[in-house]
Amino acid sequence: MNFISYSFVALYLVALTLRWGLPLVFTRSREYDITVHCISLLGLSWLFYAWHVPWYMFLILTSTVVNYGAARNIDRAQTSSINHRRATLAIAVIINLGLLGYFKYAGFLMSSVNQIAGSGFSVPDIILPIGISFFTFQAMSYTIDVYRGTIKAEQSFLKVACYIAFFPQLVAGPIVRASDLLYQFSRRRHFHIKVFLSGGYLVLRGLFLKMVVADNLGSIIDQHWALASQEGQGALALALLVFFACQLFCDFAGYVDIARGVAYQLGFRLPLNFNAPYIATSFSDFWRRWHITLSQWMRDYLYITLGGSRGGAGRVYFNLLLVMFVSGLWHGANWTFALWGGMLGAGLVIERGLRMNQTHRHKFMTGMWFLVVQLTWIFSMALFRAADIDEGLAIMTVAFDGLVSLPLGGLDYSGTKGMIVLGWWFTLPVWLLHGRALLAERSRLGPASVHERSLYAGIMLATLLVIYNSSQQFIYFQF
Repeated sequence: MNFISYSFVALYLVALTLRWGLPLVFTRSREYDITVHCISLLGLSWLFYAWHVPWYMFLILTSTVVNYGAARNIDRAQTSSINHRRATLAIAVIINLGLLGYFKYAGFLMSSVNQIAGSGFSVPDIILPIGISFFTFQAMSYTIDVYRGTIKAEQSFLKVACYIAFFPQLVAGPIVRASDLLYQFSRRRHFHIKVFLSGGYLVLRGLFLKMVVADNLGSIIDQHWALASQEGQGALALALLVFFACQLFCDFAGYVDIARGVAYQLGFRLPLNFNAPYIATSFSDFWRRWHITLSQWMRDYLYITLGGSRGGAGRVYFNLLLVMFVSGLWHGANWTFALWGGMLGAGLVIERGLRMNQTHRHKFMTGMWFLVVQLTWIFSMALFRAADIDEGLAIMTVAFDGLVSLPLGGLDYSGTKGMIVLGWWFTLPVWLLHGRALLAERSRLGPASVHERSLYAGIMLATLLVIYNSSQQFIYFQF
């Protein structure tokens, strides 16, 4: 079920009605109200997930049962054998990753074996369940946190099920820790108009980023992408990579804004997932700003488990490369994503080796490294969007020629100039958004005032009503 659809609007209105109407009807006890609300919320969340492919409900049900049972088993065995707890965790992780691996990577692995070995194994035609990467990682984090003693196992299956299936962030994040969300299902809240309007502002901003910026940029990119790898189209290729970097940000950040806004209106607070990544001055800073919840997940559950920054430089570099390689494959079952992750992992390794992530640097070096970081990200977009590695590398080569030729006046768009100029206009909100964030960081400005937010809301609403594009599927739904 797409956020931008009549079916979601209907589900959203039902959720709001039940969320704020049920306490007026069921006033017997606080616990009774919470239980009724959790049941209604879980039913709507499962309906949301089962809307297109109902039988994939068994995936989220299996994930819920396995992680709920494993966490309870681990919690009960806190004072018994450590081997029993480890075995329980291992079984839960294997089941979680097994389901994710089969549905997301089985076809990719078989096709890769066929290409490398020249074999003729049949490749399974599996429809990727939406959001499987997100809710699998979220469910696993709950079990691992119980094993580590960070949190206690939740006794209520209903609340664990709500935590894993919470529909605003179910299919594309943010990936929320149990310690940040699970307790919120036990709180009884009262309606506040200020909170409701704040959630509405986030929803409006998300719709603007998605329908005005991302979808219009997507249309331009789709029309001209085939030309981007052709010789002599350097300026076009470079422009399209910048456009796609903006489209990807606005598409994903727009989804997260809608998710956070809807959750806020229902009485729940979701964590921030983006913090102006396009003003990052180092690779490590970039990953503290982009897809924050995934970066934190990879750091806490994979990087630290591998040893983190302990050991020699070689071991640390290996850990960084492996984590980024896994992050790349997490995004998609294609070697383009693996190479994309490896490319950005190499940036982290070089940065650490040169100690360019130090906070106290000369302003000139900070500016130069900022360009390196942002250009590396922009060029990596060729791999992120390309159908295969050859196409991605070809576009990167042509775009590099365009970058080199820019100072020499190489601005020939070969008949596409009008659309490209329009594309630059659609990227303007991205730069304004990041520019304000940079100004706020440097001048220690607080959040936007009520009057400022009202002005933004009016501009976004007017623009949304006039130049919105036909909604495309969210990019991160495929992950």
